[in-house]
Amino acid sequence: MAETLPRTRVIRRRADFDLVRNRGRRHNNRYLTLSVLPLNRDDTASVAHAAHVAFLVPKRLGPATVRNRLRRRMREIYRRHLQPATPTHYLVWIARPPAVQLDFAALKGAMELLFSKKD
Repeated sequence: MAETLPRTRVIRRRADFDLVRNRGRRHNNRYLTLSVLPLNRDDTASVAHAAHVAFLVPKRLGPATVRNRLRRRMREIYRRHLQPATPTHYLVWIARPPAVQLDFAALKGAMELLFSKKD
């Protein structure tokens, strides 16, 4: 397993975020929102084929240090515990304000719960 999530796997363009958020299914819990769009759809042509995941932490969640720490935790949980060997969906993870208070284990549990609903 790689020690980092390759940058080529992370969605970077705004148009790609919007496509997944607008056309995909949404799953929510108190801490996170997960937008899911299957890879095999014809209308996903604008999303780079290798990119399949994004992590969004809105500014209203706190200063940059808080947001960056939460984003790093989300990325690490995905990389170590949730990343499939072969991607089947585009995923956009969006943090909600209560997620800032979670420790690593609780955040992992919240992400695993949403990830299990993606299919």
